[in-house]
Amino acid sequence: MFIVFLAVALMFTFVVSKNRFVGCVSWILFGLVWLLMVPYYISIADYFNTVVMILAFVLFTIIGLTILRTRRLDVLVDVTAFSALSALFYFPFAINPWLKKLIINVVANQTVSLAHLLGFEFEKVAYNKLYFNGKHVEIILACTGIESMALFAGATLGVRADFSRRLKAFMISVPVIYILNLFRNVFVLVAYGNEWFGENSFYIAHHVICKILATIALILISLGVFKILPELADLIYNLKEELVEVWKHDRKDRT
Repeated sequence: MFIVFLAVALMFTFVVSKNRFVGCVSWILFGLVWLLMVPYYISIADYFNTVVMILAFVLFTIIGLTILRTRRLDVLVDVTAFSALSALFYFPFAINPWLKKLIINVVANQTVSLAHLLGFEFEKVAYNKLYFNGKHVEIILACTGIESMALFAGATLGVRADFSRRLKAFMISVPVIYILNLFRNVFVLVAYGNEWFGENSFYIAHHVICKILATIALILISLGVFKILPELADLIYNLKEELVEVWKHDRKDRT
């Protein structure tokens, strides 16, 4: 998708050049990338991620407009740096069919292996399809956990801090997310195959229980990362403060 490459290229250009217009355009385009995913999530009835995509578009657009007005450009530059790095981890898998198939196939294989280890007889009937107790599920890119892993990879490796702490923060986030995601895949298919929650077992397991547990897990992982990398916590806090200050002053100026 051309817009992805353009957005990320402009983000890195902004980090180097500090040009406000380039930074603004890069974030608005980056937000548009996420907004364009909304129809897909609606089509698979994933309304949680639908809302997340819309909120991401709104937030990224606000960040882009803030770049034009902020007096603390360094905060926006640092946030753009790790965000662009996260995008570099994620979008190659989202765009390139070979990489997408590769990671889906690897996750499917490891999901089956974990299920066998736990005593569940999963079968892999295609590179992206798993079978258990008369039920099939399809492993898609979102089932690999790549989105969350890319976010934490960019955030932990892209922040200004010494390498040893960045590496430690990376190790308690990205690999942990990957492993938890495998357990999530196993749980969904077991719950679906055994109809633990009746005829809506897949929806309840995948869209309700796993969404809640994933949110809790990401919050706990974030707290652990912030403890190791207080610089990252400070950066996010400073971004929040700058957004509030810029747009609070904007409302005052209008009144």
